[in-house]
Amino acid sequence: MTPTPNATPQACIGDCSGDQAVTVNELLMLVNIALNNDLVTACPVGDANQDGEITINEILAAVNNALNGCT
Repeated sequence: MTPTPNATPQACIGDCSGDQAVTVNELLMLVNIALNNDLVTACPVGDANQDGEITINEILAAVNNALNGCT
């Protein structure tokens, strides 16, 4: 029998700490990154498309994860 590889879990957008929950502080960090008050490296999982910036759509995805949990 051939073992099936485990899929690498996708990072939860906005979960800067990696604890599978998005907090208000993490949302504020994303806003500060979008406003150029902080670097993307402060929360790389906030940059879903990895283009080097945090967009409103990525912040909204993080808010959705904060409200509904990470899947």
